[in-house]
Amino acid sequence: MLSYQHSFHAGNHADILKHYVLSFVLNSLNKKDKPYTFFDTHAGSGVYDLLDNRNLKTGEGGRGILRLLESSASAPEELSLYLKLVSPYLEKSLYPGSPEIERILLRNKSVLVLSELHPGEIDRLRYNISKNPFSGTDEGCSVQIHFRDGWEMIRALTPPKIRRGGALIDPSYEDKSDYQKAADTVCEVHKKWTNGIILLWYPLLAYRRLEIENMLLKIRREVLSVNSNAEISRIELRVAGENSHRETSLESLDGNNPPRLYGSGMLVINSPWKLEEESRRAVGFCESVLKMES
Repeated sequence: MLSYQHSFHAGNHADILKHYVLSFVLNSLNKKDKPYTFFDTHAGSGVYDLLDNRNLKTGEGGRGILRLLESSASAPEELSLYLKLVSPYLEKSLYPGSPEIERILLRNKSVLVLSELHPGEIDRLRYNISKNPFSGTDEGCSVQIHFRDGWEMIRALTPPKIRRGGALIDPSYEDKSDYQKAADTVCEVHKKWTNGIILLWYPLLAYRRLEIENMLLKIRREVLSVNSNAEISRIELRVAGENSHRETSLESLDGNNPPRLYGSGMLVINSPWKLEEESRRAVGFCESVLKMES
C-alpha cells in the first residue's frame, strides 16, 4: 500500500523515539575509525516542512518535536546528540527524516543505501539528499537511492560487502501483513548478517496488540536460536493511555486530535553498549514532556 504520507506525522513522538535511537546507534558505529554499511528500507522524502498544511492539520509536529524543543534546556545529556542534529532544521521550520540523519552521521567513506517505493516520495528524497544545504562531514558517506520495495531490497542486498553496519526497518504498518513481513525480514536478514545492527520501529496500537507481540516474540526466539548471546533491546515511548485512540477522518482533523498511536517502540538486534541504560533516561524525559491527557 502506498497511501501513507509521512508529512502528516513528521516530528511526532514516534519520530523522536526512532531518531533518538538511530542517532545513538550511528554514533556508536562512528566510534571506530572504519567504514560501514547502513540500510534504510522505507526512507520517505528525507526532509519535511513542519509548516506544511498536512502537518499543521494533525498537529503532531507541534505536540512532538516542537514541544520537546521548548523543554530542551532541561533535557538530559542523553538527548543532546539528537537535539543538536535536529535544531538547525527546526530553526527553518523543517524536520530531518531518517535518511537525512543517516547522511549527516555516516562517515569514513561508509555506504548508505536508501529504498523508497512511493513515486512522489522518491523524487523528493533524491532532491533532498542532493540539494539539502546542511551537509555532513568532509569524509562522509556515499549514498545509493533505490526506487524499490524495501522488504525486497534488504533481503537482496544483505550481507553487504562492508559487513560492519546496520539497518533501519520502518514500515507504515498500514497493512496487517506488515507485522509478519517485518518478523520474517528481520529473521532472514539476521541469519545471514549476524553482526548487523537491525533496528525495527513498530507502533503501539491497542487493536494490534496481538500482531505486535507475536512479531516481537518470533524475532526474539529466532535471533536467539542463531546466537544465544545476542543483545536485544526493546525500547518504548508512550504518550497516552492504551485506549486513548479514536479513529478520525482526515477531513475532521483540527490539530488537537488524540494520537493515532499511544506510543511506539524500537527493537534493536545486536544492541550497542549502554543503549538501554541511556534510553531509559532519554525516554523518561520525553514521556514527561510529551504525555497527553487521557
